[in-house]
Amino acid sequence: MNLLVSVVLVVKNEERYISDCLESLIAQDFPRNQYEIIVVDGGSTDKTQEIVRKYPVKLIIDENGSIAHSRNIGVKVSRGKYVAFTDADCIVEKSWLKKLVENIEKCDKGVVAVGGPNLVFNNDPPISKVIGYMQESFFGSGGSPQSYRINTPRYVCSVPNCNAIYRKDVLVKERYDDTLNIGEDGELNFRLKQKGYKFLYLPNILVWHHRPNSIKEFVKKMFLYGEAMAKIMKKHKKVVRWYAILPSISILALILAYPITKLFPISVYLYGLAIVAYLFALIISTLQVYRKYRSLFSLLTLILLPLQHFSYGFGFLKGILGGKK
Repeated sequence: MNLLVSVVLVVKNEERYISDCLESLIAQDFPRNQYEIIVVDGGSTDKTQEIVRKYPVKLIIDENGSIAHSRNIGVKVSRGKYVAFTDADCIVEKSWLKKLVENIEKCDKGVVAVGGPNLVFNNDPPISKVIGYMQESFFGSGGSPQSYRINTPRYVCSVPNCNAIYRKDVLVKERYDDTLNIGEDGELNFRLKQKGYKFLYLPNILVWHHRPNSIKEFVKKMFLYGEAMAKIMKKHKKVVRWYAILPSISILALILAYPITKLFPISVYLYGLAIVAYLFALIISTLQVYRKYRSLFSLLTLILLPLQHFSYGFGFLKGILGGKK
């Protein structure tokens, strides 16, 4: 029987969070006979598969595939008119599916996807909260809807696949790039946007998303995001997001600071102005985090935000300089 919507969940080694995610998906304020839940497991070595089998969901094992490949598998076996995505480390609100379906049903065919914000968990560790609130600032995300919480409905350049619904017929024709293991949703959305499709962001469709809970995990994640964005830009030979290149440009400018200032002494003042502007933006971002968190842990922003920019920038440089593989 054809269903109205299929929810696809791509997972790997998510034993810590998978139960909460599935519970929230099963408890939706939406007719249970009108949606299915498909879990595509990328070869978990923990208890993820064992936990998933306890729930009334379809489990598919995709051990040799990337995250993009697993998404394509989920789309292929889905029976819904629409395909919704969230992540295993997320919890969706009770009316999540209802709001997604109602809104995409009201849109014209030019709107390929509808999505919303991914919010910070109130019970997450302090470092996770700081990272989440930090990335809701403009300086922390460049205005990207993946992180920056926009408070009014609007068309955006992309919607994150931790909180999105797509028209299935489009996903069948425009597949995710199987070679990508991170940034696959952004790359697909870029291609769709190039073809004239639109993405609708609605701030009232809520998902809560766990952030990294250690500096090491955070730095690694930002490095991989930067590397993935560089590979996507190389593939399309276009600047997909203008702000993605700024951290790498800043790193190169710092590396070349000595010879540049020797050749052009006036550039010392430009470097000084750039540093002052960065510090000013860093302080403003820290105050924005404090306004939301109301904790002295907000001061971690002064460390975490530069670490984000540098790790992302070095990842981007590696992606640009690395080979196609």
